[in-house]
Amino acid sequence: MNQTNRLHLKTVNRLSIYCLFNGFKALSLLACATLAMPTLAAGYDIALYPLTFNHQDSSWRLGKGKLLTDRSGYDNQAAFTSDSKSILFASDRSGKHNDIYQYQFEHNGSTSAILTQQTNTPNESEYSPQPLKLTDKHANADKQGIRYIIEQGVPHQSVWQQQNDESRTRSIKSMIPTGYYAHHEELGTLLWARYAYSLYFEANSDTPQAADERHFVVANAGRSIHAIPKDRAFSYLHKQQDGDRVIKRFDPISASHRSLISVGSGSEDYAWSNNSWIFNIDKDQLNAWPSKADKNSGWLTVASLKPPTHLHHSASRIAISPDLRHIAIVWSRNEK
Repeated sequence: MNQTNRLHLKTVNRLSIYCLFNGFKALSLLACATLAMPTLAAGYDIALYPLTFNHQDSSWRLGKGKLLTDRSGYDNQAAFTSDSKSILFASDRSGKHNDIYQYQFEHNGSTSAILTQQTNTPNESEYSPQPLKLTDKHANADKQGIRYIIEQGVPHQSVWQQQNDESRTRSIKSMIPTGYYAHHEELGTLLWARYAYSLYFEANSDTPQAADERHFVVANAGRSIHAIPKDRAFSYLHKQQDGDRVIKRFDPISASHRSLISVGSGSEDYAWSNNSWIFNIDKDQLNAWPSKADKNSGWLTVASLKPPTHLHHSASRIAISPDLRHIAIVWSRNEK
């Protein structure tokens, strides 16, 4: 049995443990694997809201939002570019599969609405876009680009990257089928194994070693994983045996884990701001938590959320712009 097959078998074993852990004893492994596979979702739109942080009383204020996308289809997984003027997102608007698009909502200090297609792969889907910045040592400058997940048409669902003027290349060496990821420029990449709900870590180095079973981090992790701003660490949502879901900090250098805060009844999706707050949505409430504050402090309500139109409901994924001036919120939508 080769290394790839051994890794796949171990990943399946972790999936079976996950199923038993969550009380699915009556389901077969095959049925549980089917539940673990994400379905092709339809009916999501992205709304952009002004966001203001008051330094005097450490409070947030949410402004009136507007839809950046408004159609029947998949427009999801928004991520701000490093200059805070555009949003990257995954969309099926070009056909059967997803491509990555960029919506520039600010240009030369003025409001804009410039939509550009970043990938065009009729037989593959791209997901989970993130801005990419690589330092060109020879040119002594930074190259801009994007990092994303590819599925279909490649041997292993994985993380890839492309610069604006070059062809795409693999961003990691791991053969683990990756559903989500978080990249830290100094440390490496934290991977969420698609079929196992487990995390693995692939470190940066001049000769990086592909993440495999030896680089296992934790099981029963949610899909929302992040590089913590201004910290040499990652965060992930850990699903507890008692049903609680806790956001935890992971330091890959010391291999240590530390609990930050429970999301309670809130969404498993959360986001960090550059000033160390965590944002989360609980039903129709946008909440935030100051991670640097007293450990006994809890979630603070930022605003009550109203769907953008009568077609929209259920806010989920969120992203905060690096300059703290905007928040992107994904809304589910009905077809009629």
